[in-house]
Amino acid sequence: MMVDIERRIFKKGQIIYETNSFEPNMFNILYGRVAVYLDYKTPDEQKTLELGEGDFLNVISFLETRPRHTTAVALEKTEVGVITQENFGQFFRDQPAKVMSLLQHMSARIRLMEKNYLRASEELERHADMEKIKAEDQEWYEQHNGIYRFVSHIFNLEEEKNQ
Repeated sequence: MMVDIERRIFKKGQIIYETNSFEPNMFNILYGRVAVYLDYKTPDEQKTLELGEGDFLNVISFLETRPRHTTAVALEKTEVGVITQENFGQFFRDQPAKVMSLLQHMSARIRLMEKNYLRASEELERHADMEKIKAEDQEWYEQHNGIYRFVSHIFNLEEEKNQ
């Protein structure tokens, strides 16, 4: 028997969830587009990403059972499927292709974070007194340097710089 998941429809501009709210659900975007913001409706507002059909929202908060750190807003009429703690297993058993879709979504998010980490690391290297940082916190510096080398290898940064 297929699990019957709740569906919710949001109008353009409608908030899907807010920072610090907690509802133990993740959402599968069935159609439409959603923007995810830090500091929504403040002077420091920053759109962190846009998601569309097939993407998942609120994955980390759902998996870690913790309040949200962002606000999600429908950019156009959007419908989502609500995945709860109760229907999670059955949803993915009934739709095994959704497991791959969720893993691809999470992989893309990790890659985006890695690229942003590389950019921040390059700026740190360019503008910081690395010798002072190394002297003050050798353990952190070695960890940072190892992670930076690993991630830059994934993205073949050295090859790109030499071309």
